Amino acid sequence: MQTDYLRELGYLAVATRLKRLGDQMMHSGRAMYKSLGWDIEPNWYLIFKLLDKHGSLSLADIAEKLRISHPSVIAIANKMTQKGYLSMEKCQDDARKKRLSLTPKSIAEMPQFEQVWTAGTEGMEEMMEGKDLLVLLTMMEDKLAAASFQERTLGRMNNEIPN
Repeated sequence: MQTDYLRELGYLAVATRLKRLGDQMMHSGRAMYKSLGWDIEPNWYLIFKLLDKHGSLSLADIAEKLRISHPSVIAIANKMTQKGYLSMEKCQDDARKKRLSLTPKSIAEMPQFEQVWTAGTEGMEEMMEGKDLLVLLTMMEDKLAAASFQERTLGRMNNEIPN
């Protein structure tokens, strides 16, 4: 087996390894959906789940709840709308804002989607072999919210170690 240089780099390559894992999962998810004959993308589940829970949300609300950029939400929402999974309407209180909701097509297909997402969650849990990656990810997110990677790195260089 070929050596993996990113593993050799240890913590220095954590961000790259996480991105690599994400890319692998997205590619595999796309292939899975295609094999099922579905015309959806792996990252669409975020909006499907949010709108299934909340009914209807503005683009800004979705971006805030997911903590992803507004342009990223717009790009995903536009694709989902083009495929007939979302309806987009102007907000009654502010015509500049748009609200999204699931279409009847989405609602009809949601049980099938949920079945795959549940199986995917179970597969992830099995891969983790009892270790809780989610706890570690949450800890990292919280720590980075308190002090960025930049602050932590430069602080250590200047002997000012943030918590």
